[in-house]
Amino acid sequence: MDPNAIVRQFESADVPCELRSTDRREAVRRVYDHLAAKKLRYETAAIDFAQYNEFEQIIRPPGSMVTDGGNCLELSLVFAGMCLHHKLRALVVLLDDHALVAVWLGGGLEAVWDDGGAADRDYLIMSRGLGNIQPQQGDLHSNLIQLVEKEQEYLLVECTGFARSGGYGARTLSFDVAVAEGLDRVKGSKVTDIVDIAFQYRHRTQRPNCIPEQSLSQPAAAAAPETVPGLWLSDIGRDGLAAALRDSVAAIPESDAYRAWPRWSRPDIAQLLDMLSRAPQCLERDRLVWLAQGLDLALDAGEFITAWMPRAATEKALRRALLACTNGLGDMTPQGLSQHLDAVILRRPACDADGRMALLSFILRLAAEAGIDTEDQAFTNWCRDNGYDIGMANNLRQELKEQMQGRHQRLLIHLRGGPGHDWPEEGQAWLLDETTGQRTPSPPLRCAPHADGVAALLGDVLVWADGFLSKGRLLRRVDIAMPARTLLCWRAEETNVDIKLGAHHEVVVHWGDRMHLPQHMQLLARQASHRLRETERQDQACGRIDWVSLNTAYDQSAFEEDLKNNAYPAALGLRFAPIGQEDWFETLLARFPILLWPGEPVPEWTAVEAAVREQWVNLPGGFTTAYRTAWTGRGDAPPPLARLRAVWEDDNWLEFCREMSGHRAGIASASGAETGGQP
Repeated sequence: MDPNAIVRQFESADVPCELRSTDRREAVRRVYDHLAAKKLRYETAAIDFAQYNEFEQIIRPPGSMVTDGGNCLELSLVFAGMCLHHKLRALVVLLDDHALVAVWLGGGLEAVWDDGGAADRDYLIMSRGLGNIQPQQGDLHSNLIQLVEKEQEYLLVECTGFARSGGYGARTLSFDVAVAEGLDRVKGSKVTDIVDIAFQYRHRTQRPNCIPEQSLSQPAAAAAPETVPGLWLSDIGRDGLAAALRDSVAAIPESDAYRAWPRWSRPDIAQLLDMLSRAPQCLERDRLVWLAQGLDLALDAGEFITAWMPRAATEKALRRALLACTNGLGDMTPQGLSQHLDAVILRRPACDADGRMALLSFILRLAAEAGIDTEDQAFTNWCRDNGYDIGMANNLRQELKEQMQGRHQRLLIHLRGGPGHDWPEEGQAWLLDETTGQRTPSPPLRCAPHADGVAALLGDVLVWADGFLSKGRLLRRVDIAMPARTLLCWRAEETNVDIKLGAHHEVVVHWGDRMHLPQHMQLLARQASHRLRETERQDQACGRIDWVSLNTAYDQSAFEEDLKNNAYPAALGLRFAPIGQEDWFETLLARFPILLWPGEPVPEWTAVEAAVREQWVNLPGGFTTAYRTAWTGRGDAPPPLARLRAVWEDDNWLEFCREMSGHRAGIASASGAETGGQP
């Protein structure tokens, strides 16, 4: 099993490097909890390892396990591969009719690899040879139990524990329960073999069972050459190059012969660059050389991404990476890997002559979002071979790592007020770990029903939440649910907690009553999940939002008829502030999980609506980014997004509200225990 294929499919776990040396058990726990959050199914299989073929065992690739589930051996290999990715040494333990994993707590992978590939006491449970022959001294079964139970040198993990078996409501085992179950399994069974996965992978004693990937050297037989990713410039790159050639004809007459080329490969670009090398020195020549070199780099980057991390190239991830490393989309609407790479070059910053820095940033961001380790030697070799600055890559990798830290932890705050009141008087907060699903509830909250009272409550909650964060971690996101009336009179991100709340935190706002729906709202609220599905059904990168004018919305009979006919099937944007229409506004909040309206006068709606489409993949966090820019603009016109207010509720929030509809205080953890309210 190839660890890279496993990480491409299931993403990397949040395991800081320091845990590998300071607390390996906690590092293993994080790998386990990460896989538990993937909600894989455990599919039992009658496997008799007492009579197995010691030279070959067919294993389904990770991609198949997402839909089909996995048996004990396949789940163990996924867990071992994820451990290997995080430099943890994992052994697969085979019993008569089961498989599980033993993780070495005595050191990391580097420790054994530097010493030749084995730990000092490995002879007690397996041979140092390639065949994993049974040890010559002592009993394999008793030796393993001694190393696990008495000496605590290994940690046994029941890997079926992070998968779900059975029907609706099936739950995973907590990490501690899975560890106890692993030891019990070994005590009650016969150990038939132990396999060092890291050793096998490093020395390639067995060929990894990877997800088949189409490569440029072996394209699919049925595909025409132009359909192979990365072989030709996309139409965006071709048109951009044609425009540059047209603009350079006066200064470089020879370039006219290239304007009508229907498609461009890397040899074609090399031919163009050869012609330009003989052309007279001028500004047009330099610009054309930089563009051609950049597009050649884009083709090479496409080949590398296709071969090294194809599953990272999702439409949303591509768009986010493009927006982060360029000057926006302009009038482009790229789709697919090739078009996004060409757009990186065409929209690169002016200081980046051939787009090399932008491409490096693009690839590192794709990898970071997919959880792929760019310290992999394949990436380093590619950077070196193509002239990318390794120091720049290391700096950007560290920057992205810091940005990713804490992204799985969110502070959820639910504020409640009396009927008809503008300001809340009480609330509840939870610190959510999205990796494990664990929610830690705060004590009940009370506040004075005005802006300063709510600000004081938020300050107390932030201090409370900080007590649960790991050392060095910062809280990145704060979700605040509030009554409809509060939404119209209060900007949560501007709340003074010694500094504006949105200065350090991404603030996302929700409608508070969805958590405990009034009876008359329950039928309306059923539509929310359907509309959320429709929002990105046709275009994940731009979404769908229908904008409604004041005249349309306030013709209530016609507007209600349009709602019944599903004329607005996705997100809804109001081109007016619904001040004085709080009850009507609340019915929209019930129906639409994503609802936008202006927080200040909008001089030009075209720019605002275009900004929502362009930045869709960065929303709702992009609103906070726009607000920050407006705060520090010193008189400049605010970004278009900064003029909008938004309620934004995703699948996770809707599921949280459904779970909370029958609860008030504590939330059960994955193991069935209540989490406490004190750090």
